[in-house]
Amino acid sequence: MGHPTTALLLLLLPAATSASCFSAELAKQENLSNSTPGCAELDWSIFRQQRRLLLAHNGIGAVRPTSQVDPTLEELDLSHNALRRLPDAFLQQARSLRRLLLGHNRLQGLSDGFFASTVALQSLELQDNPLPAVPSSVFHPSLSLLTVPCRCDAVRSVLDACARAANLSCLCAAPNGTFNISNFHERKCPGGPKVVAAAVGATTAVVAMLVAVAVGVAVRRRRRKAATTTAGWGKRESAGAHGQPRYISHGAESGPTAATAAPGVSVAPEYENVFISPCVGTGTAPAHGGTPGWQQAQYSPQVPTDDTYFMESDAGEQPIYANTGPPSEEVYVVPDNSWSAT
Repeated sequence: MGHPTTALLLLLLPAATSASCFSAELAKQENLSNSTPGCAELDWSIFRQQRRLLLAHNGIGAVRPTSQVDPTLEELDLSHNALRRLPDAFLQQARSLRRLLLGHNRLQGLSDGFFASTVALQSLELQDNPLPAVPSSVFHPSLSLLTVPCRCDAVRSVLDACARAANLSCLCAAPNGTFNISNFHERKCPGGPKVVAAAVGATTAVVAMLVAVAVGVAVRRRRRKAATTTAGWGKRESAGAHGQPRYISHGAESGPTAATAAPGVSVAPEYENVFISPCVGTGTAPAHGGTPGWQQAQYSPQVPTDDTYFMESDAGEQPIYANTGPPSEEVYVVPDNSWSAT
């Protein structure tokens, strides 16, 4: 049987080692990464007045609930451990902390005011943690780089704040790379508020475009209908000053204006409004003989054979062109009562 005192020391040694994790002498160093294979609970009281403390890859499972970072600490690396939570007041005095690495742990949540005192914080890494959300207290004006897990809930919790911050780079990290959180959210998080808003905006734009097209088509059809109504074998206007009918055109339009018009679009006549009025005096008969077109039997209204008629215009003593007979007959009339048929 062994000595009772030796047996007692063997029982207490693992507990003492587990409680301290690091010796007091070792705790004076800045870089303690990969210094111990496992630490169930870290006693923070062994660290004093460091400005930089690196504790990555030590299997740390927890930090003693009363632990608080010293006001002098500027950089803290607790990444690649097994932390599930941190005390709410852990950073209560961390006024000088500029860089904090908490990635690659098992953090399931942080209190809302966890980062309230980190007014100098510039870089924060939280990737590879099952965090459902990032506390809004982290968004200090000093913050320039934020890395969160590539989880839709965590990304969505910082999306709006990151969009408002002018000098802040917000990323999410996953095993296959690092991504801008806006791009990640757009590609991987369907149905989120931003996506719904974008879909509503796109639908509104499409509806507005369809309405504009419908209005344009309706206006074009109305103009085409109006142009078709006024086209044909003649547009009869109200009686002129001498009581005779006034005409603009007897047939479909031709000439440069009609030729350059768009297909299917009717062109309004370009001839002057003219009216027929009796002329007192004598006139000469057509040079080739026969009866003028306006005195033939099919012409209506009829004009007495002993009267001479000519075309008058507001333009004065200028030749006037008008289609006065069937579409195949065109007549030029000039003020001296002579005429020619083509």
